[in-house]
Amino acid sequence: MKSKTSQDSSRLMKKCLIGGGLVFVLVGVVRQWPVLGGTYMEFIEGKGYLSLMLGLIMIVLAFSVRLLMDEDDD
Repeated sequence: MKSKTSQDSSRLMKKCLIGGGLVFVLVGVVRQWPVLGGTYMEFIEGKGYLSLMLGLIMIVLAFSVRLLMDEDDD
Protein backbone atom coordinates (compact mmCIF):
# COMPACT_ATOMS: atom_id res chain seq x y z
CA MET A 1 0.00 0.00 0.00
CA LYS A 2 1.33 3.41 -0.94
CA SER A 3 1.79 6.07 1.69
CA LYS A 4 -0.27 9.25 1.77
CA THR A 5 2.65 11.46 0.72
CA SER A 6 3.44 9.19 -2.21
CA GLN A 7 -0.16 9.38 -3.40
CA ASP A 8 -0.19 13.16 -2.98
CA SER A 9 3.06 13.59 -4.89
CA SER A 10 1.87 11.41 -7.78
CA ARG A 11 -1.42 13.31 -7.90
CA LEU A 12 0.45 16.63 -7.92
CA MET A 13 2.80 15.40 -10.65
CA LYS A 14 -0.17 14.31 -12.75
CA LYS A 15 -1.90 17.68 -12.36
CA CYS A 16 1.30 19.57 -13.25
CA LEU A 17 1.93 17.46 -16.35
CA ILE A 18 -1.64 17.77 -17.58
CA GLY A 19 -1.71 21.52 -16.91
CA GLY A 20 1.61 22.14 -18.60
CA GLY A 21 0.68 19.86 -21.47
CA LEU A 22 -2.59 21.70 -22.08
CA VAL A 23 -0.76 25.03 -22.10
CA PHE A 24 1.78 23.75 -24.64
CA VAL A 25 -0.96 22.23 -26.82
CA LEU A 26 -2.92 25.48 -26.75
CA VAL A 27 0.16 27.51 -27.71
CA GLY A 28 1.02 25.01 -30.43
CA VAL A 29 -2.46 25.10 -31.94
CA VAL A 30 -2.55 28.90 -31.91
CA ARG A 31 0.86 29.13 -33.59
CA GLN A 32 0.00 26.41 -36.15
CA TRP A 33 -3.36 27.92 -37.10
CA PRO A 34 -2.15 29.75 -40.27
CA VAL A 35 -0.79 26.46 -41.68
CA LEU A 36 -4.05 24.60 -41.17
CA GLY A 37 -4.84 24.26 -44.88
CA GLY A 38 -1.25 23.59 -45.97
CA THR A 39 0.66 20.43 -46.77
CA TYR A 40 2.15 18.04 -44.23
CA MET A 41 5.65 19.49 -44.67
CA GLU A 42 4.33 22.98 -44.01
CA PHE A 43 2.65 21.62 -40.89
CA ILE A 44 5.77 20.02 -39.39
CA GLU A 45 7.92 23.01 -40.33
CA GLY A 46 5.44 25.41 -38.71
CA LYS A 47 6.23 27.53 -35.67
CA GLY A 48 3.98 25.70 -33.23
CA TYR A 49 4.79 22.10 -34.13
CA LEU A 50 7.34 21.47 -31.37
CA SER A 51 5.21 22.97 -28.61
CA LEU A 52 2.21 21.00 -29.86
CA MET A 53 4.15 17.72 -29.76
CA LEU A 54 5.69 18.54 -26.36
CA GLY A 55 2.23 19.19 -24.96
CA LEU A 56 0.89 15.90 -26.29
CA ILE A 57 3.87 14.02 -24.84
CA MET A 58 3.37 15.68 -21.45
CA ILE A 59 -0.30 14.69 -21.40
CA VAL A 60 0.54 11.07 -22.26
CA LEU A 61 3.18 11.03 -19.51
CA ALA A 62 0.59 12.36 -17.06
CA PHE A 63 -1.59 9.32 -17.67
CA SER A 64 1.33 6.98 -16.94
CA VAL A 65 2.68 8.81 -13.89
CA ARG A 66 1.48 6.05 -11.57
CA LEU A 67 3.53 3.49 -13.48
CA LEU A 68 6.59 5.74 -13.65
CA MET A 69 6.55 6.61 -9.93
CA ASP A 70 5.66 3.14 -8.68
CA GLU A 71 8.18 1.93 -6.11
CA ASP A 72 8.53 -1.68 -5.07
CA ASP A 73 8.00 -2.25 -1.35
CA ASP A 74 10.23 -4.99 0.01
